[in-house]
Amino acid sequence: MTEKFDAIIVGLGSAGGILAEQLTKAGARVLGLDKGADYSEDDFAVKQDELRYYQRGAIVSGVSVDPVTWRPDENTTARILPWSAGALGSDEPLYGMPSIGIGGGTLHWGCAAYRFREADFRMRSAIADRFGEAALPEGSTVADWPISYADLEPYYEKVEWEQGYSGRAGNIKGEFAPGTNPFEPPRNRDYPMPPVPQGPGDIPWVAATERLGMHPFRQPLALNSTEYRGRSACLNCGFCHGYPCHVGAKSTTHVTSVPAAKLTGNLDLRTHSRVLRVNRTADGKRVIGVTYVDNADVVHEVEAPIVILTAYALENVRLMLVSGIDGNGQVGANFMTHNFGWFASILPEPTNPFLGTFNASSAVDDFTSELVPDNDLGVLWGSPVISVTGDLQPIEAYHLMNPGVRKFGLEFKHWMRDNYTHMHRMYSQTTNFPYRKHYVDLDPVIKDRWGVPAIRITHEWDDHDAHSVELFGGIKRRIAAEMGAKETWMDSPRPPYHLSTHDVGVHRMGYDPQTSVTDPFGAVHGIDGLYAVGGGSFVSYGGYNPNQTIQALAYLSADRLIERFGGTAA
Repeated sequence: MTEKFDAIIVGLGSAGGILAEQLTKAGARVLGLDKGADYSEDDFAVKQDELRYYQRGAIVSGVSVDPVTWRPDENTTARILPWSAGALGSDEPLYGMPSIGIGGGTLHWGCAAYRFREADFRMRSAIADRFGEAALPEGSTVADWPISYADLEPYYEKVEWEQGYSGRAGNIKGEFAPGTNPFEPPRNRDYPMPPVPQGPGDIPWVAATERLGMHPFRQPLALNSTEYRGRSACLNCGFCHGYPCHVGAKSTTHVTSVPAAKLTGNLDLRTHSRVLRVNRTADGKRVIGVTYVDNADVVHEVEAPIVILTAYALENVRLMLVSGIDGNGQVGANFMTHNFGWFASILPEPTNPFLGTFNASSAVDDFTSELVPDNDLGVLWGSPVISVTGDLQPIEAYHLMNPGVRKFGLEFKHWMRDNYTHMHRMYSQTTNFPYRKHYVDLDPVIKDRWGVPAIRITHEWDDHDAHSVELFGGIKRRIAAEMGAKETWMDSPRPPYHLSTHDVGVHRMGYDPQTSVTDPFGAVHGIDGLYAVGGGSFVSYGGYNPNQTIQALAYLSADRLIERFGGTAA
């Protein structure tokens, strides 16, 4: 007999964990399917292992299991993702697919937690207002979102308090506190926890940006600075970005939403279960369930009137495409990612970058979004400039060291001895406009071991991308010079990676099925009961990390689904 549920959730990560919690608390019987493990505390008890997690990607699904191919354009044959063993010579998940298992990308993330600005939801209009219609990138599909910051504000707040965020708000109902972000959009209340302890390398950075007339503020983080809801405060172990948390201080749905869903008794969680396709009625207009394979390679069919795809954005696309769902050609279109423009320097004073979390630091929003400075490079949208002070282990430092220095022999040894403890990093996250020429589809040749076609990415950095990195590189050089940096170097404006775990846009939201895949609540156009929720819903992309917006959208979708079940939101 075929098993039946009220809803099936595919992928119990950042968004899926939240939806599982909200639906089960409302009384729905939910089947949660995830291709990874449900890790225990013992699994991460000793996680300070750079070889295991950074170099060998212990919680990352590599290309041997989940192949991903890439090509710069349609005239080039795609090849297996060349940076999986990395641009940095590693399986560190920043330049590939995110971690697998319950919690997904929130297992390894660096916890930078930003709300999008009001203008980020109306990027096309804001660019036209500032620079004129003619300035809009030729051929770009950049558009305004069908929802606004005001629509998401209560859900942003819910993320911060339910998932556990730390920081100091700048704009509480129009009131600004000294030392906070004067460019922050309005909010109703502060974070539930104060900022985490500041890294030593951030102190000269803050002083330098203030002397330059900028407005530094402590970064908001999805990380406990104090004990919160039974979870420990961060211990500043120095193994954070790319690593699981051994004390549960990192806000991951693995320790927040999924345990709460389990406690309801309404969640049937099946790990090491890989969904092969979404099943629909004969006319294709209604979802009826999914087919999945378990860790013994036994194939199962399960039924539910609601199927919610909350895997990584690119995996959502693959599942839809292998299931014959192309959304009028919109599924997989409008691929966007982030270009980080990594900038490193050697400071006169020790920074001890092996201490503390990745983002125990500050940022400036003076040049973010529509605040991009006037420039001769044609750059239309801005980014925060972010200080990075901790979470730099020796092997990663080796990969990030000055490219003008030999990586062997006495020169290497002396450089590391003299400079490792003085390293400081900065980055930005510059806009990658959506185009029809940048998309995700199925590779016609490469398949995984279950015979499912690999994800194929078609993407190349455009002039605007490179010019944005150059523009913000100039700002970073000014800051480094003000800090008295002894050496500086920066990544190429056209880096070798084309994934960043910040990949979005590929199942865009909107009301018109000709230009979008879902409505603002994640419901897929034309297929009753099918939802796709996550970063794939983004319409445009500014300079902020995507995860808080992904989680806000998950809470928004949960409210709509609970209404459908006739329940009440938790």
